[in-house]
Amino acid sequence: MTDYPEVVGLDLSLTSTGIAAWDARGDIRTHRIRSKGAKTDTWRQRRARINRLADQVTDSISFDAFVLVEAPAYGSSTGSVWDRAGLWWRVVDTLHDIGCTVLPIEPTVLKRFATGKGNADKDAVLAAVVRRYLDIEVTGNDVADAVALLDIGMHLIGRPLAELPALNRSVLEKLSVPTVEAA
Repeated sequence: MTDYPEVVGLDLSLTSTGIAAWDARGDIRTHRIRSKGAKTDTWRQRRARINRLADQVTDSISFDAFVLVEAPAYGSSTGSVWDRAGLWWRVVDTLHDIGCTVLPIEPTVLKRFATGKGNADKDAVLAAVVRRYLDIEVTGNDVADAVALLDIGMHLIGRPLAELPALNRSVLEKLSVPTVEAA
């Protein structure tokens, strides 16, 4: 088991990023970072928005944290895919720079961990998370994803937040905390 000052689940979004974090005292906090843009935004406005969002996200995470971030859905072609990719890489790069261990989790792995089905929709993930983590404030789909990502990390460091069926836990067999070189 590796000790981290914080374990974080991070569901990045241009409109509502979900964050769930556990600290060494055992406290869990969740929150969302919201942003609004317009299809008519200039390149400069879009760049400023991405940078502002990335700063807000990374400023809320401790140095040397273990961060599980939902990996990009490479097959996606909707909803500002390039802007989302820019945000994702900006955040992940900054997290590496501040000494975090970063583990991207594929969307299907996140869904299977939360629901037992890799193709579950966002509402099924939300329902499963709300039922399973009664003491954690879950305020929407983005926070539900972040809580599931957080618990994946907690399982990997040997401090699970909840017991899960074997089918859900089976995704953990292919995951491990990255070494410094691999992170």
